Amino acid sequence: MEIASSLDGFTRNLYHHLVDLNPNKDLICSPLSIQTSCAMLRMGADKDSETARQLDEGMNFNSINVKELAERFHTVLDYYLQCRVLHMANKVYIMKRYQASQEFVKVLTQKFLSQPENIDFSLNEQAAETINSWVKAKTNNLIKNLVSPSILNDESRLVLVNAIHFKGEWSIKFDENKTKREDFFLDDKNKIQAPMMNSTHNYYFAELPDLEAKALSIPYIDTALFLLVVLPNSITGLKDLELKLRSTQLETITSLLTQQKVVVKLPKFKAEFEQELTPVFRGLGMERIFSDQAEFGKILQQGEPLKVSKIVHKAFIEVNEEGTEAAAATALVVKMIRSAPLEPKIQIFHANHPFYYTIYDANHGCLFVGNLHNPADQLNSTLCVC
Repeated sequence: MEIASSLDGFTRNLYHHLVDLNPNKDLICSPLSIQTSCAMLRMGADKDSETARQLDEGMNFNSINVKELAERFHTVLDYYLQCRVLHMANKVYIMKRYQASQEFVKVLTQKFLSQPENIDFSLNEQAAETINSWVKAKTNNLIKNLVSPSILNDESRLVLVNAIHFKGEWSIKFDENKTKREDFFLDDKNKIQAPMMNSTHNYYFAELPDLEAKALSIPYIDTALFLLVVLPNSITGLKDLELKLRSTQLETITSLLTQQKVVVKLPKFKAEFEQELTPVFRGLGMERIFSDQAEFGKILQQGEPLKVSKIVHKAFIEVNEEGTEAAAATALVVKMIRSAPLEPKIQIFHANHPFYYTIYDANHGCLFVGNLHNPADQLNSTLCVC
């Protein structure tokens, strides 16, 4: 199974659990960050254990063996090392006086490009500052307080962190002079004034009758990255759209996109989101990692029993006339989008009511996913603590 396919299935499951926990709230998360952190954790699970099985199924790793799983994540991480606009980094902190097993260190260093570092979690204020400073540096200061000192103590043994930062410029920028305050409908009874960007250009566009929606994909310059906005036809249609997206693959939507002339209205917005992911993981069938029966015998030389106590995810996104900036810390052949002859009909895409969106890579799948209920409401990061 390719990373893109694995990531797509996990994204849909993750997103809809988050929506259920956060109804009518602006949401942004990085499935890739979360999956990468859990791939590192998976390296420490005992072979053929129930812990390994639940991680494989919950993360949608499925039947990939550990060596192949590590290799595939290494391919993705190595790819983004060469990327000008998106950067990923991993870090593993281990309790002072404890040593990671040689096998665990080897796979983290060679495949996940992370060198484990010892830290004294009993000095929780200092430890949190060390971890948060690393996250800030890797996310362009967008994620500032991923770790609360209160979740660290003398029983903490391991902290796995993945950080991801994206700052992309539109291939066709919006003209700031055309941005003006316009109506954004929160529902069929309430509306606000929001800064609306305006543009008429050739974009990737599709009508999606099965979803009762339309899609717009805006490319970022010099990359295989795109912002995909899926706009329900009805002002109050986001909830129904999200239900249908549970069983709709990303590729199903992107394969329908064709280049057409489109009149676009898209709000400028910022969104910030934080979630403790334990209930989400439990809902995805990953119960054992939190229990005393968790089997992570391949992590420490000492062989001390370990379990996950917290998984924290923080995310941030900003969309404006120049492009998009997003960050997350938890944790190639470009396939062209099908292009059709330009039709004389000019399409209308007015994103003036709640919608779903994703930033995706044409090669590796979904990097960020979210929804926007209110552009007036005001980075991305995932953390596993054992």
